[in-house]
Amino acid sequence: MFKFIKAKGSHSSAERQKLQKELFSYRRTLQHGFPNKPTALAWDPSLRLLGIGTASGAIKVFGKPGVEFYGQHQIPIAVTRLVFLPNVGRIVSLCDDNSLHLWEVNKSSLVEVKTQALEGKLKKISAICVESSGNHLLLGTEGGNIYLLDLHTFTMTPDIIYQDIVMQNVPEDYKLNPGAVESVVEQPNEPNHILIGYNRGLMVIWNRSENTAVKTFVSSQQLESVCFHEDGSFTSSHNDGSYMNWDICDDDKPINEPITTYGPFPCKAIPKIIRKQLDGSPLIAFSGGLPRASYNDKYTVTVIHDTKHVVFDFTSKVIDFVIIESKGQNDLTESGESLDNGVSNGSPSQGEPEALIVLADEELVAIDLLSDDWKMMNLPYLVSLHASAVTCNQHVSGVPEELWEQLKDAGKAQTNNLYSNRKWPIDGGDLLCSKGQQPRRELLLTGHEDGTVRFWDAGGVTLTPIYKFSTAQLFTGEDIADDTVQSQDDEEEWPPFRKTGVFDPYSDDPRLAIKRVVLCPLSGTLVVAGTAGHVVVAKFDTEVLTGELQVTTMNIVSDRDGFVWKGYDQLTPRSGEIHQPRGFQATSILQLHPPAAITCCTVQADWGLVAAGTAHGFALFDYRKQKSVIVKCTLNPNDLTGAGDTPISRRKSFKKSLRESFRRLRKGRSTRHAGGSPSNASTGGQTSSPSPRSPVSDNFSPLEAKPVERQIEARPVDDGMGSIVRCLYFARTFIINVQNTTPTLWAGTNSGRVYVFTITVPNSQKRDTDDVLCQIGKEIQLQHKAPVIGIAVLDGSSKPLPEPLEVEKGVAPLPDTTQPHRVVIASEEQFKIFALPSLKAVCKYKLTAHEGARVRRMAFGTFSCYLSDTQTKHTEVNLLCLTNLGDCVVLSIPDLKRQLNAAAVRREDINGISSLVFTRDAEALYLHSSSELQRISLSATQMTGARCYLPLPEGARDEGGSEIDIEGQIHADQQQDNENAAPLVNGTGESKESSVADKNDEVRENGEDTLHNMTVSSSIGDITIDSVKDHLGSGEELASRLSSLTVTKTTVTTISNQSGEVTSSSITTTTSNQENN
Repeated sequence: MFKFIKAKGSHSSAERQKLQKELFSYRRTLQHGFPNKPTALAWDPSLRLLGIGTASGAIKVFGKPGVEFYGQHQIPIAVTRLVFLPNVGRIVSLCDDNSLHLWEVNKSSLVEVKTQALEGKLKKISAICVESSGNHLLLGTEGGNIYLLDLHTFTMTPDIIYQDIVMQNVPEDYKLNPGAVESVVEQPNEPNHILIGYNRGLMVIWNRSENTAVKTFVSSQQLESVCFHEDGSFTSSHNDGSYMNWDICDDDKPINEPITTYGPFPCKAIPKIIRKQLDGSPLIAFSGGLPRASYNDKYTVTVIHDTKHVVFDFTSKVIDFVIIESKGQNDLTESGESLDNGVSNGSPSQGEPEALIVLADEELVAIDLLSDDWKMMNLPYLVSLHASAVTCNQHVSGVPEELWEQLKDAGKAQTNNLYSNRKWPIDGGDLLCSKGQQPRRELLLTGHEDGTVRFWDAGGVTLTPIYKFSTAQLFTGEDIADDTVQSQDDEEEWPPFRKTGVFDPYSDDPRLAIKRVVLCPLSGTLVVAGTAGHVVVAKFDTEVLTGELQVTTMNIVSDRDGFVWKGYDQLTPRSGEIHQPRGFQATSILQLHPPAAITCCTVQADWGLVAAGTAHGFALFDYRKQKSVIVKCTLNPNDLTGAGDTPISRRKSFKKSLRESFRRLRKGRSTRHAGGSPSNASTGGQTSSPSPRSPVSDNFSPLEAKPVERQIEARPVDDGMGSIVRCLYFARTFIINVQNTTPTLWAGTNSGRVYVFTITVPNSQKRDTDDVLCQIGKEIQLQHKAPVIGIAVLDGSSKPLPEPLEVEKGVAPLPDTTQPHRVVIASEEQFKIFALPSLKAVCKYKLTAHEGARVRRMAFGTFSCYLSDTQTKHTEVNLLCLTNLGDCVVLSIPDLKRQLNAAAVRREDINGISSLVFTRDAEALYLHSSSELQRISLSATQMTGARCYLPLPEGARDEGGSEIDIEGQIHADQQQDNENAAPLVNGTGESKESSVADKNDEVRENGEDTLHNMTVSSSIGDITIDSVKDHLGSGEELASRLSSLTVTKTTVTTISNQSGEVTSSSITTTTSNQENN
């Protein structure tokens, strides 16, 4: 029994358990950016909503900024078509497997209501049309027939428009098989008439009530799409790049000859065409149609109106486009506000075209059709994060208001001539009132492959761009484009192309790629580190700066005479004066030699110092005096090759690796046969020593053996990656004695070595004259030599030291120096806390030994809640950890007890794990695709979610209830769904397995508070598998106990006859384990 109690360890009190539930909770909340692989676009003109479907089965509906609804098909299959049902807040999706799904916005969620599937190759749906009455859905198929789907029951009706019946009413001279149904459109003001367009050029006006053909039209070219005009005529587009106008009242011949805009040479097909009236003249928009020979690789949408003719040229494939019309006059009151929450009970009078929305493969673009030059509109959401590939990121909280406003002004000046100032036209839905909530000034900084750093407003539901800082202007080279030189073409180009959109996947020079970005918001200092060993220090200024840049070179391997660099050359800084507009302006460039990629970077604005590390060592630079302070080479003296910035090869032969693997295997077997584990290795005061135990196989059975720590093998000494500097950290702490704090620099390497440098910073009066001095103070070598991921110093109250200038600016209180400081050193395998200045180990948490995971990220988060008993606010700071398995772990400090373990990222999603960044409020953001960020929360009280709903007109849904208490209903709905709903994971319906929650196929609801894949790790009296195994023992003892087990099975049979009499019988079977053996 003593062994059982010892194995269980100490547990938290009941009060702590209650507090844990109020502090910690894992939830997926929002998705920022552009959906990955979009496949369908839909527009609801009545409720003014935009819908997007993706290749992974996700559906996203957007209204006004802040109104977002997410849905996910249970089977992750591509959405090929989306259709809104008018005025009811419902949407129908057609998937690649020919299944139809009915979705509705239910309070603040997009939920799947019903589904229907058509089977058979001839029933493959090729065209969809919604009746204006909203009763049926017309489904055109590849077989040529048109089926009707009852939208009230979502079942197929017996009414079918057979192709054979239609062909009986077609002129006899048309003998071809018309092919698949390409388009079905209802005739305006004639709900019984539909225009059926077949693949081979036949178009029929069909009277559904009389089942007769009113008129037929025949084109010699293959049909692509049709659209009706306001006057009742229609336009058809074809696969040869032409379009025709037809009048349904006159002859069956087109009004004019086929119009091939970019002929006479063979042109690409026009998949879609739209014609509207703008200022009394027709406005025509179509995709494709360019000459095949010259522009086969272009993705375009052409817009023609009077004398204006623009071919919008996109850098990715055009998926679909729609034209948004301004609100009808019947929808607006005298003050301009919409009636019935933006919905008119009658038929709204249509306004004129307002905007062109184009969904491309990599971005969404909105064109202002009411402006003279058809400018792009600034997107409030769905902005392409990956306009250039994201290479790094940083989250900054608590940005000063002055810097925030100045940064936004500088960003507006950058895009002043690029975007229209018109209000965003998609304005459906409404926001719930958030009483007393102030907008948070939070920045997300993303470094990109093209050398830019983009600033995003990350404090709300929408992620919007604020400012862009480019480092390419600071360097010159053959591959780097000069923005100041612009080619002027005197001749007008035909077709009149206009580069549109922001997606630009091409980089001028791969060396420009940003590796690290650090912003100090209180001083307005930005440090940008790149691939070619360059570090740019920039300061924010509201005045224009023109001048030369000072470049400082620091040689990290200066003490290694035989070192030879075999990588790429450094970038050449631009000479002469550089004009820098207001905003962040580069003040100095630090160039490290060898020019390897920067692996870590940090800045101390109060001291005027910046430190940067590479695969060869690190350097300390005084950017205030533009002077180097110290360099430290971390290379092995025998490693003088310098093959590259990240030496991936471990320089071990396959035979050697195989031999070591067999040695570990034999060692593990001998340990198991010995029946015990060897004694722990001796530990030093400043080194960590994992206890060698028997290894655990991948197919471990819960009852196979007693759970033990995983054995951590020592890393090879000749590993070429050991010199990489993984983290740098500035701190003013006790390192020499316990009386005075000293400025220090901490550096951790890939070989488990930590260097502690003491820094002498002159006082403010002598700062510009005296030099900063730095010397080695102490050195720590972790015995298991695991890479050092992060370092942080805790003050006397076990809180992380404040960031630079936070105390001076009054943002944070003074750190506690009455008690000794402690330092947290996080390696890939464990967290360990040392006392300062003695560096004596205090406690540790072995992550790899206990859970088989490795640390990938370390940060600190603030958790708070209101205590109901005392009506006071409880706040605590805990350590946040991300593992290589995608789990987010919360550990208390300083005792390092696990508070929460949440499966946040799929373990296969390497990019998602490597891109995750924590916030101070215990939230996190990570790329769950190349273009989209997933936001999660680990706090029960702090969550950034969409608080929105969709108002509907009265009687819109027959079964709909009252929408009066929207907020109360949403809260109750979320509380009810907390039990069983599964959130959307990376655009699919799959969720990662957890130790508590099983996989769930239910649909993800927008902004739900699901406690998914979460373990709150303190409970008293819980019977777990580990406790059972500890109690039973291991090895022969376990086998002997199991052999004596007996299983008693009782079967009770109850029979009720027609007269109501009930008879029952029972059979008892006892089975022992010995009998089975």
